[in-house]
Amino acid sequence: MKLVFVTQVLDADDAVLGFVMRWVQGLAAHCDRVRVLALEVGNLAGLPANVEVQVLGRRGRLVRWLRYRRFLRKAFAVDGFDTLLAHMVPRYASLADGVVRAHGGRTFLWYTHKGVDKRLLQAIAVVDRVFTASQESLRVDTPKRLVTGHGIDLGHFEGPQIPSEVPGPRLLSIGRLTPAKDPMTTLDALAELRRRGITATLEWVGGGLVGSDEAYQRRVRERVLELGLESAVQWSGMVPYRQIAERYRSADLLVSSSLTGSVDKVVLEAMASRLPVIASGEAYPPLWTRLGEEAQALAFEAGNGAELAERVAAMWARPAVERAALGERLREIVAQDHEVDGLMERLVVAMGTGAAL
Repeated sequence: MKLVFVTQVLDADDAVLGFVMRWVQGLAAHCDRVRVLALEVGNLAGLPANVEVQVLGRRGRLVRWLRYRRFLRKAFAVDGFDTLLAHMVPRYASLADGVVRAHGGRTFLWYTHKGVDKRLLQAIAVVDRVFTASQESLRVDTPKRLVTGHGIDLGHFEGPQIPSEVPGPRLLSIGRLTPAKDPMTTLDALAELRRRGITATLEWVGGGLVGSDEAYQRRVRERVLELGLESAVQWSGMVPYRQIAERYRSADLLVSSSLTGSVDKVVLEAMASRLPVIASGEAYPPLWTRLGEEAQALAFEAGNGAELAERVAAMWARPAVERAALGERLREIVAQDHEVDGLMERLVVAMGTGAAL
């Protein structure tokens, strides 16, 4: 297979999309050639020899579209590429499909988000198949949907836990400071824990990506002051992907109050790091089926800060050896169902043969 992979950013140091480099490495292991078309390119260390990169650029919508079309024609009409996989942005697939099919190629989309809009529906109408991590990650009932699991680099999240210098649980949350991530519920839970005499602390990794996030960030920080949590909360901002594994190893619990309803990659990264997790959302109980009744201890009702606090307190009351054993079981789930090389192989097989996974 000669694959064109279209993505927003290819940069091993990017805080949000740094993992895409690992995807490209995995795809390259199963393809003759991979050509990455990216809006933006940064650190390309580790790029395989059979991968080449072309930059679309972010400025000028018309110029970018004409450049995209030119790159696609060169790839499929001249250089013999036969497959296109668009990552996360449905419009990449819709705009490419005409050129790809004119030269006998096939078009695919990877999409994991609760949002459904006109552009997504247009893309689904033209692609051969749309891959997603879980049923909840693509909320369109279509026979083209293929649930594949996520792709987590287990090696990147290997390593021992960093010892604590504080007496209470070190909570970690990772994600944009937006209503969808619901940091307010996490803060309410933290305040409740401290009212109970549990000296929990919280590190929040991530910030805003667009200007509209700034107003909400101010509200979140104001809430910290209202709850008297100034000394208990650390804002770490955006952390490069290469350094994020250290943040997991420096925590005792990963807390996710996300309201998206789908499996957050952050939760899987924590599990891969052997870090116990407590998360809200209907997508998680199926993920934790192998844990049996113990899975109930990891879930809480979305928006319920009191229940989240109860879950954290109960987890922290367990012996350290018991939490470590839970961490091992969580990592095993990721290894079996969500490991990156396994996912890349499944994608290539599905794109090449059309077979169900």
